[in-house]
Amino acid sequence: MAQQPSEVHGGRFARLFDAVQLFRPRTLARLGKTDEKLQQQVDALFAEVRTLKTALDQANTRERQLRAVLKAECASDDSRVIRFEAALKDVRFEQHVAESIGKASLHLDPFPHCVVDNLLPDWYYDALIAALPPADLFADRPENKQQLTVPLELGPSYSMRVWDHMATVVTEEAIKPAVLAKFHKPLTKWLQEVLPVLGNDPVVQLNIHCSNGRILLRRRGYRIPPHRDPKWGFITCLMYLARKKDDQRWGTQLFAVDGDKEALGPKPHWIADTQCRLVRDIAFRPNRALIFLNSAGAHGAQIPADAEPADLERYALQFRIGPDRRSMESVCAQLPAEQEPFWAGKGGDY
Repeated sequence: MAQQPSEVHGGRFARLFDAVQLFRPRTLARLGKTDEKLQQQVDALFAEVRTLKTALDQANTRERQLRAVLKAECASDDSRVIRFEAALKDVRFEQHVAESIGKASLHLDPFPHCVVDNLLPDWYYDALIAALPPADLFADRPENKQQLTVPLELGPSYSMRVWDHMATVVTEEAIKPAVLAKFHKPLTKWLQEVLPVLGNDPVVQLNIHCSNGRILLRRRGYRIPPHRDPKWGFITCLMYLARKKDDQRWGTQLFAVDGDKEALGPKPHWIADTQCRLVRDIAFRPNRALIFLNSAGAHGAQIPADAEPADLERYALQFRIGPDRRSMESVCAQLPAEQEPFWAGKGGDY
């Protein structure tokens, strides 16, 4: 029979109590000169205390998250989900997204990228902003590394419904095909160079999907150094979730890299600042997406430590377009020995 949480914590506190007895004067006197044994027991005590502190911190965080969800749910208009569902029946995302991405200029310097404004219908973008999860839900990670995967596992009902639709329908059925059409030439050229095993028409050899969807929360003092994203995510889509009051500065910086070379392995490729030359600074504007090929150069971002307001919150949605795991494994199985270090191995995140 599985232990109940109270039983688990009760057992831990019992062991902690036993360990504390070591510090009673009579116990220490009996130990005499067995300093090594005492040290071992003291170390065990501190390890137990650290474990308990971690468990309590996690419980406190979860309690704040549940309170935040309940508070948002109580303050929510129950008809919002109904209105959202009704609005979905009267709009064609594919046409709007294809037109927005289609008219964006494709730049090749410092790497293939485009900046897409008015990516989504205005009413839908407003729904995404209104459905941003409570900030407490991001607290499982250290500040400025906070993120939530989408679809959401926990949140107010309106947030969960809106972001489920964005993550499973809009990205896959509307954004992905438009992006693949936009980047077909540079993506094909890059894959022919770095993965010649895929032949002259490499994209059709792969099952391409959207992956790693996550809402990012960043605050003042945030900085991510110049880097390239994990290379199996061929194309990165970074959608700014800017609100009307948000400062448009501190978006994303694009860099050319001196002595640039292919990333070794599938993990993020970090690049020294001294190698980087700023080419473009993308402003943080509502309903804007920065879309780029992870082929060369670098990108980074930062928010000044003294940025206003002090409780600044910046949100963005990031997802990548690339092959699914089965396609990746199939390609790796075909690689010649000299190419394996560039593609094989466990991927990474940041």
